[in-house]
Amino acid sequence: MSTPAFTEQSLGKRGSVVINLASGTVNGNFAIIVAGPTGVKFTALTCGNKTNSSALAGVNIPAGYTSYGNFTSLDVETGSVEAYNA
Repeated sequence: MSTPAFTEQSLGKRGSVVINLASGTVNGNFAIIVAGPTGVKFTALTCGNKTNSSALAGVNIPAGYTSYGNFTSLDVETGSVEAYNA
């Protein structure tokens, strides 16, 4: 019996990438993003199935903040974020 996709994503079995200022703009297909231990501030981010996702750019997001969606581009200004592969 195979593991459902949502279980694999939520448990990180599909892998993840930690993104910070040094990473530049990271493009991919991410289902979950989690703000790192000092929080995160995005220069820009794209999420195709989240209305007004660009409103998250320029905002100090606290550590542990978790968001689900279809993230395809992340650009971090400060802090770090872990993005889980979809």
